[in-house]
Amino acid sequence: MPQPSSHPRMRGFAARASLEQVWAWIDARVSALGDESVGVFEAVGRFAAGDVVAERDLPPADRIALDGFAVRAADTVGASDYNPLPLGLSGAPLAVSVGDAPPPGTDAVVAVDQTRSVGGMMELVAAVAEGEGVERRGDDIEAGTIVVAKGRGVRVADAALLAVLCVGSVSVTRRPVVRVLPVRDEVAAGGDVDGPALAGLITRDGGIADPRPALADDVAALAETLGEGGADLILVTGGSGLGATDHSAEALALAGALEIHGVAMRPADSVALGQVGGTPVMILPGAPARALAAYEMVAGRAVRRLAGGSAGLPFPRREAVTARKIVSPGGWSDFCRVRLREDGRVEPIGSGGLASLSSLTRADGFVLVPADSEGYPAGVPVTVHLFDLAAG
Repeated sequence: MPQPSSHPRMRGFAARASLEQVWAWIDARVSALGDESVGVFEAVGRFAAGDVVAERDLPPADRIALDGFAVRAADTVGASDYNPLPLGLSGAPLAVSVGDAPPPGTDAVVAVDQTRSVGGMMELVAAVAEGEGVERRGDDIEAGTIVVAKGRGVRVADAALLAVLCVGSVSVTRRPVVRVLPVRDEVAAGGDVDGPALAGLITRDGGIADPRPALADDVAALAETLGEGGADLILVTGGSGLGATDHSAEALALAGALEIHGVAMRPADSVALGQVGGTPVMILPGAPARALAAYEMVAGRAVRRLAGGSAGLPFPRREAVTARKIVSPGGWSDFCRVRLREDGRVEPIGSGGLASLSSLTRADGFVLVPADSEGYPAGVPVTVHLFDLAAG
């Protein structure tokens, strides 16, 4: 894996790591934190630390699943609008409601709209099969079934099912505290953008964002702040490039270890990674569009692994055919922003440049062009990672 030069300020990025090498670096150093037990509805949005198994059948006993009348299915054979049969051949009609226990001697339920009243007599106008309208013990969930698998995010429906199963708590992975340190020289005139934007993504990926005020681009001050404890991951935005005031990488080398400086990835080639006291540190570009791309392709993987989730990209995927050529430089992994046309084809966002924030708002997703490709010609299928479900 590429290593920094003896001087931490690598002029010209003498050796850029590949995106795959960066992912391997993360996977080797970042793993799920310890687990904790929380209430089932508190677990929503968290990742299960182990398989959650049903300890009882659902339903726990046979029950009526349809408002109507309990019958023996054999007594309904041949019933129709043209051949109505008296309802309740063995006595008075047995009215039942959802959740009732099936009356003895019955094995099905006919709905109210399958009956009619003629001269005070209830008639059946449709036949039903044995078991219709009746839910048997364990039909929904059998004891021993895995309800939520280890590593899966707990959904609202999961929590509701667990509550019905009388599960009081769930073991989930502790949410990682992710400190966000913006560098002052990278803060826009209207205030810090990277911190709040990254906080939303950190929360999405199961972490707890710990945004801090902007810091001066000063090596000693940055190094001292990086050495503070209390975080599971530190993200610095800005100061990792080749400018005269880019000191974040130098501060990381001073405070701990600068292990990767420069990644062959557009539009975030100045990403740097290292550790301080065993805590992973990632330096992202300061420009918001580049910072967001770097988070999605690099830092988000670390947050999800710490939180106990899948390391893979969190976006729904869709196969689409290119409407026109997607151009990539080759030798670089390319986070190519694209939009879906009304005809279902996909095309690159063609203006605004790599640092354009509006290109992200106009895009429906992105195509990740691998480093060994120079893009895709028009008319070929590609995988689009969608920014939201609505785009699918």
